[in-house]
Amino acid sequence: MRLLFFVCLAILAQAYVGYPLSLLVLRWILGGRSRHGARDQTPPVSLVISAYNEENVLRQKLENSLALDYPVDRLQVYVVSDGSTDRTDAIAREFVQHGVVLRAFSGRRGKVACLNQVIPDLTTDLVVMSDANSLYERDSVHRLVRHFADDRVGCVCGALRYVNPQRLAAGDLERVYWSYEGLIKGLESSLGSLLGANGAIYAYRRHLFRPVDPLMFCDDVIPIRIALAGFLTLYDPEARCTEESATEGVEMRRRRRHASFGMRSILHVAREAWSRRRVLLLYQCLSHRILRWGTGLALAGILLIGPFLPGPWGHLVLGSLVAFYGAAALGYVASRLGVRILPLYVPYYFVAIAVSGAAGLLACLRRTDQPYWEPRQ
Repeated sequence: MRLLFFVCLAILAQAYVGYPLSLLVLRWILGGRSRHGARDQTPPVSLVISAYNEENVLRQKLENSLALDYPVDRLQVYVVSDGSTDRTDAIAREFVQHGVVLRAFSGRRGKVACLNQVIPDLTTDLVVMSDANSLYERDSVHRLVRHFADDRVGCVCGALRYVNPQRLAAGDLERVYWSYEGLIKGLESSLGSLLGANGAIYAYRRHLFRPVDPLMFCDDVIPIRIALAGFLTLYDPEARCTEESATEGVEMRRRRRHASFGMRSILHVAREAWSRRRVLLLYQCLSHRILRWGTGLALAGILLIGPFLPGPWGHLVLGSLVAFYGAAALGYVASRLGVRILPLYVPYYFVAIAVSGAAGLLACLRRTDQPYWEPRQ
């Protein structure tokens, strides 16, 4: 029982602390493996915006895309509408006169299924992926594509920043979480091996794209497969976009879906990494994804086993659990009352993320997940 307790504790420690520390050590041992030639250039680019019922944000997104600091004759904007039932398609058609291309699918197929049909038909070698609620800084595409001057670069991910005009407690913690994720992406990038991308802003070479299973998470699978093919996958924090923070409920649903689709995706590409003896990528899949999504199970194990450990260990763990989950419970109550107490909200948010991940894993095992997403607003 004691061994199982420490295994659960080790999962938490490795997922959130051990992994980034190990990347620092690997960078020191292996050196910077991401060195490459980059220069300002303006090759033809396809900007692909995935959309489903995005009438509230699409107009602003298209105006933002057309105002980017990039030659208009070298930037083709596509809206891929997955069976939208609101005014999404109508809004996109208003911009056809400005060169926007609408690919509207009848009936919902799921984002990945739509992209599987659209991406191979594009005529540019470079593709930039985006979401309808993500607003780019004017030079973001420039900053992404400069890295592709080096033929060894296959994928580049930009940085997503959250704005929180409603001053949501979840929004503040989401911003902190993504700052932490940005640190990890920077460490992975220094090894030339970024594990997955943020779907709001990343670019890749179209000829490296392979169709993705609709029940997989394409923003993980595409970059990892490119890395498996021997190309550099990088992170550029200077290529930035912003999104408005989601409400707590929307964020938890997103995390459930990401865990469900992501686990299926990561297990698949991990098998590919194993077959190709790509040890670093296999280690990244385990630590950055599988163990992270397993923290809900690890927390449950600590909760069930910890108080029954022999001697002072049991009393120490029990006291810690009472304090932690008591604070989480108070954080939950405060959030329901609309009271902003961040010291209490942090443990509640951590538990909510872990529970959402566990629910996603259960949906994956039971195969009850669906290849659809909902707008965040």
